[in-house]
Amino acid sequence: MIFNIVHTTSYEYSAPAIESFTELRVRPRCSNLQIIHRHLTEVTPRAELEEFIDYYGNTVECLSVPYRHKTLSVTSRSTVETLAHKDALTGLDLSVSEAVRLNWPHRRELFDFLMPSMHAPITPELEALSRELLPSSGSFAERILHLNHYIYKNFSYVPGVTDVRTPISEVLNKRQGVCQDFAHLMIALIRCAGLPARYVSGYIETEPVDEVTGLAGATASHAWVEVFLPSGLWLGIDPTNDMMEGERHVQLGVGRDYNDVSPLRGVFKGAERQRLSVVVTVSRTTGRSISE
Repeated sequence: MIFNIVHTTSYEYSAPAIESFTELRVRPRCSNLQIIHRHLTEVTPRAELEEFIDYYGNTVECLSVPYRHKTLSVTSRSTVETLAHKDALTGLDLSVSEAVRLNWPHRRELFDFLMPSMHAPITPELEALSRELLPSSGSFAERILHLNHYIYKNFSYVPGVTDVRTPISEVLNKRQGVCQDFAHLMIALIRCAGLPARYVSGYIETEPVDEVTGLAGATASHAWVEVFLPSGLWLGIDPTNDMMEGERHVQLGVGRDYNDVSPLRGVFKGAERQRLSVVVTVSRTTGRSISE
């Protein structure tokens, strides 16, 4: 599938900002799951962009506006072709404990995705739930799929009841949240079992197309999980929609949790307050040109 994606973030300051600095993680990832045909980032007021690759392999674009400005608008335009995903999970005939042991030789490069992080902590409550859902003697493939289904069935997708600062303990109590919450919960439970898991930031085609069922996801962005398989592959799983990552998913970045891959992050001086607006469109196309 080929998608045209337009992601616009706008800031309006209560008074002119003296200067601002922003990091962007809005360029889709190049991988064996997707091809980036074109990408363009537009900034108003005009500012030069500098790029670097961060620790987790994500492309970061940086901009600085060193003069007074009342508004700042950043628009990312991308054309991405997503490829068919092979089933790398169901053929794995091993237990959870066997998967843990097979991953042991890779523990150094997987260290960040085995340890607790800011939004995916390890607590006694989560450890107890992980032992129930991911018992060491259970089938690795079956238990991962069951965990995905468990979150989908037992937690309601309700936009606005949480934000990125909401702790997992509150999500567990409310049994409500959004895709970021469900991804953090799943990551924490997988790590409690001694398995590597990482956070994926991106987009999803939410609207039904050609009799294909619509999916749940934020209009601004989507989040899901990748679990490391003993075969050496990262497998994408979407607990918000009880499905495996597929051609309707577009990856932006990966990290320990949301804090590593937030689409925009920045600081400004001079104004006391700011108003933020985000508009994202993900449209399927048969062409390969950036949408206007």
